[in-house]
Amino acid sequence: MKTISLCLALAGSTNLLYAQQKPSDSIARKLDEVIVTGQYEPQSVRKSVYQVRTINSKTIQSRAATSIQQVLNTELGIRFSNDMALGTSDIQLMGMSGRNVKILLDGVPMIDRGETRESLNQIDVNTIERIEIVEGPMSVSYGTDALAGVINIITKKPGTEKILVTAKIQEESAGSEYQTFSNEGIHNQNINISWQKKAWNVSAGFSHNNFEGWQGDTTGRVKQWHPKNQLLGNAKVGYTTGNFNIYYRLDALNEDIKANGGQIESPLYDNPIARDKKYTTNRFTNQIQSNWLINRKLNLSFLASYTNYKRKTQTTVLDLVTNTRTLSIDAAEQDVSKFNSAIFRTTAQYKVSDKLSLQPGLDLNMESASGQRIAGSPSINDYAFFVSAEIKPLSFINIRPGLRFIYNS
Repeated sequence: MKTISLCLALAGSTNLLYAQQKPSDSIARKLDEVIVTGQYEPQSVRKSVYQVRTINSKTIQSRAATSIQQVLNTELGIRFSNDMALGTSDIQLMGMSGRNVKILLDGVPMIDRGETRESLNQIDVNTIERIEIVEGPMSVSYGTDALAGVINIITKKPGTEKILVTAKIQEESAGSEYQTFSNEGIHNQNINISWQKKAWNVSAGFSHNNFEGWQGDTTGRVKQWHPKNQLLGNAKVGYTTGNFNIYYRLDALNEDIKANGGQIESPLYDNPIARDKKYTTNRFTNQIQSNWLINRKLNLSFLASYTNYKRKTQTTVLDLVTNTRTLSIDAAEQDVSKFNSAIFRTTAQYKVSDKLSLQPGLDLNMESASGQRIAGSPSINDYAFFVSAEIKPLSFINIRPGLRFIYNS
């Protein structure tokens, strides 16, 4: 396998905030790996009750990963299974897969059309600051689909630069198959721009990921790994001042997966034909998040998101002699499935004393679906109230009891 990567970063008006820190502060920051997933407040991994692993941006960059699957593939306890027909992947954590693994983007659950977590490979790897993996049940805080654990993908936050522009081009072969910038191999391009002034920050990014498939052991038109083309965009505007911050973020995806069929003879056609399938996914995720540190004892967090997801299956018949293409008229070979998801979540962290902290929260999830294979327009609403506590009777003992009350429509 051959990989060629080119990265470029331009920054303007960088301040010297970190240069003013004491050496001891810098060392402490490097030693204490801070996590936020499932915690009352950001804290080091060694103080967490849960089994948490983090993958930082340097590790992601060093692996030259083009997708999150490539980042997680080498992690212990994580496995992936690939659907060769649909070109999608599912993750397995702690021996459990599908709906037992909660995928979060900045704390917002990702929506999928079925049991598999295909959304994991529909996130721009260039926007990731770090990935936090919490192993074991997290159902009190995140619901019943977090039985195996939670994978929280945390995106990059504004740095100290007033203006920052980064660009990246990555060329990679698939086995021995490769052509520069097009056709065989993997061809990825990315650009990100961020700007901040005083309390305001704005950023935007765009990525194009093109994979022309891999022949493998197959012959003819059929490819063992399907060709995939992704367009990913994101935009964010935020405001931070003192103990309060709020931001809005938009993530957009357009993905095409092509599954070419082999040559077949059909009595309905004069010439040999091939049946080709094309899977097109469009996803738009809007989110608003806010955090308000009222005082040293009370902290409020708020999250609201809306996701619009559509997956289209198109089957065409290709005449291999005349090279003409027509839509297949066979039943169930054309389909459009739509899913909408609205989420509202708010939590409060109240520190009663050094030995007792409480976290009550409200979690509302509303989902609806429609499509040729879906009867009517069904919807599922889930309303939950949860409360947990962190009890520290001794310096070396930390107890985390919790309750979750759910009403599901």
